[in-house]
Amino acid sequence: MADKHTCEYCGAPLGAEDQVCPNCGAPNPSCQPQEKTEEKRYSVYYPQTIRDLQIYCSERGMPLEKMRFFVGQDFQEPRAFGIYQDGGEFVVYKNKADGSRAVRYRGKDEAHAVSELYEKLMQECYNRGIYPDGKPVDLSSTANPAAPRRSRAAGLMRSAVSLVVAASVVYGVYAYVHGMVSHRNDGYYRYDNEVYYRYGDDWYLDNGNGSWTTLDYEPITDYSDYYAGDQYDSSWGGTDFRESKQWEQIQESDSSDSSDYDSWDSGDTDWDSDW
Repeated sequence: MADKHTCEYCGAPLGAEDQVCPNCGAPNPSCQPQEKTEEKRYSVYYPQTIRDLQIYCSERGMPLEKMRFFVGQDFQEPRAFGIYQDGGEFVVYKNKADGSRAVRYRGKDEAHAVSELYEKLMQECYNRGIYPDGKPVDLSSTANPAAPRRSRAAGLMRSAVSLVVAASVVYGVYAYVHGMVSHRNDGYYRYDNEVYYRYGDDWYLDNGNGSWTTLDYEPITDYSDYYAGDQYDSSWGGTDFRESKQWEQIQESDSSDSSDYDSWDSGDTDWDSDW
């Protein structure tokens, strides 16, 4: 029987001959050329930028604030995981129960920073029996040391499992790409001395007095020329859109189709450790 180990991303069993994980599609380092391992660390199935991670979580209905994960925010209160950009560097942090901060990563590699937070996010989900990309398939029954030859029925069952896994991967890729397309223009825009925020096809106007107005029209025709960025800049005046009631409603709406997170209790996290 082929030697097996576990996937570093989802923990599913891996055979030495598996090029990718049969559960999540992540590359198997032991089957990759050593000199190319680093460049293949981040596959298309995983977020590589802060925006990618925001879309990934939104598509899966994750109530991030309830989960105590703050993507793209330098959140200062205790009991929080987060990632944000600080100039040319990306910071991944954990605010412990006593309010102290443990920095997991600070550097210029955004993909690595996102990977650190993503893996922690998945770990917290798995600890609660939640699998954002589908529950791992139990492959223990497909390997029977007492039966070196598989029956025809067992072979058909293994093929069926493989098809289900493949379909799950394809769906995951589709959902990820769909999210990338529908939210690729999200962010802040500055036009005619006004600040706007776009989320999907919806537009919001900063009133400059601590509130935002939801618009029923597209305020900028050539909006790509006026893109200001994904992160709020206090020099613009007004407030951060992600602190507005509209943003809260968006988060609630994105998570309304999923009941997996209804019982999420942030108290189940070990907030005293550094990570």
